[in-house]
Amino acid sequence: MKTKAFCAIVGLLFLAACGPIIGGMMVAGTGVKEVTVVQGDLGDLRPGSQVVVLGPFDKAPEGFYICRGEEAANFANTFNEAGLFKAELSLSTRFPDQPPKASDWQGQTPASVQANLNLNRQPEMVIGGTILKREMVAAPTQGVIMSVVYQLDFLNLTNGKMTSVQVVVKELFQNAIPETVNELSHLINAR
Repeated sequence: MKTKAFCAIVGLLFLAACGPIIGGMMVAGTGVKEVTVVQGDLGDLRPGSQVVVLGPFDKAPEGFYICRGEEAANFANTFNEAGLFKAELSLSTRFPDQPPKASDWQGQTPASVQANLNLNRQPEMVIGGTILKREMVAAPTQGVIMSVVYQLDFLNLTNGKMTSVQVVVKELFQNAIPETVNELSHLINAR
């Protein structure tokens, strides 16, 4: 009788431990998986620059919004927190006919961008983005793991050059953008 009770308790403990073990294994392989410069040069992006982040980001067919405009707001906030850029968010409406793009501002001066977007400071760069792909899965006792591919488009207003970067990240939902910005910071500062 004692053996059956002992086996039952061990079995219950094993089952109770499966969630944390599986969740722990799922988050063990998280992080930024790949960063690809698809246009331009990272050397054109200067840390500490005054930037405007355009929101909401666009999305490809394999991408979807969690909350329209959230990515742009989170990137702007994280750029400031990380000290990579001095960012200001431009989000006039969450449901535009066409999401704003950095390329829309090509040929404009910092003063005209400031006036048209009603910004506090003249930006040196305009940043737009696209959610190319997103998948989400629950990791037991850990949270939601998101696999997402972002394309960030940086328009340098001083020289008119465009730099586009694709970032593949698999991370807990709340850590995806901070990890992306952290990786970009390392790559930009290394140049």
